[in-house]
Amino acid sequence: MTYAVDDDGFAHADTRDIFPELSDEHVKCLQRYGRQDHLTMGQVLYSRGCDDFDFYFIRDGVVNVYHQGNPGDSDEERIVTAYGRGQFTGELSLLNRQKSLVEAVAQTSCSVIRLTQPQLRRMIANEPNVARIILKAFILRRLRYIRLGLGTVLIAGPSTGSDVVRMLSFLERNDYPVRYLDTNKKGDLGTLSRYTVGPSVRWPVVVCRPGHYMENPTLEEVAGCLGLIETIDHDEVFDVAVIGAGPAGLAAAVYAASEGLATVVVEALAPGGQAGTSSMIENYLGFPLGISGHDLASRAQAQARKFGARMVLPRVVDSVDCRRIPFTLQLHDGEKLRARSVVVATGAHYRRLDLPELARYEGNGIHYAATALEGSLCGNDEICVVGGANSAGQAAVFLSQFADHVHMLVRADSLSGSMSQYLLTRIEASSGITVHPRTEIHELRGKSHLEAVGWLNTETGDSHLHPTSNVFLMLGAVPNTAWLGGCLETDSNGFVLVGNDVSNVSAFSDGRRPAGMESSIPGIFAVGDVRSGSVKRVASAVGSGSIVVSQIHSVLAARQPSVGRGI
Repeated sequence: MTYAVDDDGFAHADTRDIFPELSDEHVKCLQRYGRQDHLTMGQVLYSRGCDDFDFYFIRDGVVNVYHQGNPGDSDEERIVTAYGRGQFTGELSLLNRQKSLVEAVAQTSCSVIRLTQPQLRRMIANEPNVARIILKAFILRRLRYIRLGLGTVLIAGPSTGSDVVRMLSFLERNDYPVRYLDTNKKGDLGTLSRYTVGPSVRWPVVVCRPGHYMENPTLEEVAGCLGLIETIDHDEVFDVAVIGAGPAGLAAAVYAASEGLATVVVEALAPGGQAGTSSMIENYLGFPLGISGHDLASRAQAQARKFGARMVLPRVVDSVDCRRIPFTLQLHDGEKLRARSVVVATGAHYRRLDLPELARYEGNGIHYAATALEGSLCGNDEICVVGGANSAGQAAVFLSQFADHVHMLVRADSLSGSMSQYLLTRIEASSGITVHPRTEIHELRGKSHLEAVGWLNTETGDSHLHPTSNVFLMLGAVPNTAWLGGCLETDSNGFVLVGNDVSNVSAFSDGRRPAGMESSIPGIFAVGDVRSGSVKRVASAVGSGSIVVSQIHSVLAARQPSVGRGI
């Protein structure tokens, strides 16, 4: 029997996948890792906001899952799911070590098999048959929670505010349910008064738990309030520290953790990197219908956690002490992390326009990502996409669904030299996209928000002022290597040199050359877009992230043969 309450048209997934019933063989498997327990009627299994809760398989009885709203909500408490015989509790919060979004209560007396979080992770790593069912259910339940707005953090502020966009983007990219109130709308402003928010506040206001709100908090403060921040044990030394959770970093984490290496990933914002902001990647192997960068990153993160990789976010690495092993990473919040090897996967960011007024409009009309969040800002507007590579093409095609018209401004004579053919064909066929070759932006205008851009045809010298409130900059690649402080040898553009390209090998006292992805410091590797000579494609990044693990094994084995069990 399947229990499901208030499914809200969640038709894109089979209910049997969201609320599966385990077979007798699966139950025997759970028994090997957990213990038998008995729950009394009314017993609370876990409450919303707790971060140390267990997994329960229900042998007999019913467990209700409640959503507890914030004060002023019309649905302060409601049943969203009821689990019965043969089913199990939990969703991705169990694997992410994050706070629970809901409360679970025994509706009747129950006989259960109970697994702690370490026991659950061990079972998932060792038992692929039952793990596949549980992980799929966890992922779909989290998507369902987002759709239903369960455990929602509330954000209020003007829709044109850069800090509002920054906060919404951070939480949505980290798959956290968000409720947004636009303070420019009277109805939303009236709703906000129920949360006891005063009249004079610094926007955005963030309500992450009942009776408490924060004024224009940092991302770290919000993450801490929601339980997204991973605790670091100062005495722990990891085998591998991956810096950056783009496709390359996530691939390195999956392969390193799956081969028995103690792995930690440090990410400044959200999994996915630049690729995580791509609305649709259609030429990645194995996805004939395409996959969004966000979905690809979410799956990869779940896969890395499945094998035991730790995810530390949002945390910024300020520097690395590469003079001694284990390497010490200094985090921006004062914490330190130690590892026997380091994988630099910090990628690259889009080049900024060399205009004095640019900073004024960043987040206020100037964007460096094109997701549904940014698309929602483009209705009834003609917008500009600046750039000529695949990322710009993907953005133009995606945003043409929202905007009245998309103007692509390209410095080159055409798009054919830098863009995949499938995107070229789609852009040429679209009546909603116009390509302007040999064109550059030379002026930005507006009061508090962008209102118009001036662009120049570099061949004819003709200048044009075009009204628009949204410009998407996707110009070239600048490596994120400033935090390395000159520790590693780089090329003239700042990308990390690896393998045979390294000229300074004085640190290699054993006389060997750096391995293929190894930098000028033994045990520090570079993968993905941050690596000199890399191909700026998701598949290439994933490939380098997977290849590097065998090289890490060789380095660690030479120092300490017992590190990592391998498979």
